Amino acid sequence: MGLFDPYRALFCYLTGEWPEALVQKSFTQVSEDDLSLALEKVRQKVLACQGCSLYQTAKQSVFADGNPHTPLVFVGEAPGEEEDNQGLPFVGRAGRLLTATLEKFGVSRSQVYICNILKHRPPGNRTPTVEETIACTPFLREQIELIQPKLIVALGNSAAKYLLATEEGITKTRGQEHKSILGFPVFPTFHPAAVLRNYVAYYPLFEADIHAALQRVGLCQK
Repeated sequence: MGLFDPYRALFCYLTGEWPEALVQKSFTQVSEDDLSLALEKVRQKVLACQGCSLYQTAKQSVFADGNPHTPLVFVGEAPGEEEDNQGLPFVGRAGRLLTATLEKFGVSRSQVYICNILKHRPPGNRTPTVEETIACTPFLREQIELIQPKLIVALGNSAAKYLLATEEGITKTRGQEHKSILGFPVFPTFHPAAVLRNYVAYYPLFEADIHAALQRVGLCQK
């Protein structure tokens, strides 16, 4: 796997253009025994990061939750209020919906890895700025490259647009596997918070997407 250039990726994200490969073949895969230690080093870098002002307003960083030895990684946009309080991603109402949907297919949170692009909560859950995204992108890149998942599920419009370097909306990209700017397959679906706002229309699609992703990586056989 190659090294990810966040500035070129953000150019693609903002312009919708993908003029050349974003990956340079120089990444060395870490051994499984060293994975937890390597991710802890990344977490420590997040704790020390002052690359944007969010560390001043957030209660704490929100690095990740789950099993790094997993074939399936979920990526959202940014922590919310409850995530900021607990220091864990997707633990509010939206997170509980994601957890319940996984459990419906016999999969627990401890079997997957969950993180966000941003590691600190933007005030009032506002949309992250370009500068904030640039500051956090290297941490996400390191997480993904260390874990080497078979599939990334992009939760929501912002995460899908960023990981796919596209301006296409989630209704067009969801439920299909795409190549991401990180070099791994990405399977977008609705953000659980959006599902809660339009449950009748979105939940059957969200449930089907989660089921398909679990089957794709072998975590669910039925």
